[in-house]
Amino acid sequence: MKKTRIVFFDIDHTIYDPYKKIIPASTIEAIKKLKARNDTYVAIATGRAFYMCDILEPIKKYIDIYITINGQIIIKDLKVIKDFPLEEKTVNDIKRVFDEALLSYGYIGKDEQAINKMTDYARCMFNKASMPLPKEDPNFNDHHAVYQMWAFAKDEMLDQLKGKLKAYQVVPWLSDGFDIVHTDKSKWDGIQVVLETFDIKKENVVCFGDGDNDLQMLKYLPNSYAMGNAKPHIKAVANYSTEAFDEHGIYNALKAMKWID
Repeated sequence: MKKTRIVFFDIDHTIYDPYKKIIPASTIEAIKKLKARNDTYVAIATGRAFYMCDILEPIKKYIDIYITINGQIIIKDLKVIKDFPLEEKTVNDIKRVFDEALLSYGYIGKDEQAINKMTDYARCMFNKASMPLPKEDPNFNDHHAVYQMWAFAKDEMLDQLKGKLKAYQVVPWLSDGFDIVHTDKSKWDGIQVVLETFDIKKENVVCFGDGDNDLQMLKYLPNSYAMGNAKPHIKAVANYSTEAFDEHGIYNALKAMKWID
């Protein structure tokens, strides 16, 4: 049967509970039921790289498509179907800004990531996010394609840096840092690649998200859901809201749409 529908899920604070470090049982059940439909692709749309998705182990067998690194690498059946690495000049320009500000920062590559200098604070942050520690390599970009950069920074530092990073897309984390990605690439751009590749109409797509890197997909897809735990400005661009990730938000929304029983 040709699949004509697709559901995109953000990971952190959407299908993954970072406090209990689990995927809620109701979310697992909802995704299992989606997969059983046979007419629906189950997809992930995340800021994480594929090698940072071990937390999805309970549902990996149900996932067909991954949009990773905020739209920079798209994977179907564990094969890359499209990718968008940063230009070398872009990476070097961003490095100069980060070095001048004395930031701890990192590079996201296709198969691994690196940090310019490992610190106790960095270790704590990666453990908190349930992510594997990156290797220490300040010149990672000299021998790897880079798809995204990131830095640890408080909100006040981020406000100062934005003036120096006007040419780039700055995506704040929920706290203590931000990502730098292609100015013209986001999860939404990755979604468009998937819809064109598999000939799926926008009205047959549902997406769920909660953060700033979900804004564009929530804005441009007609069946977009902001999680109950999302901030007001995220909810404002989505067409619908559902309960929080730990209050059966995914399950309730899909059942209300009659996409699952």
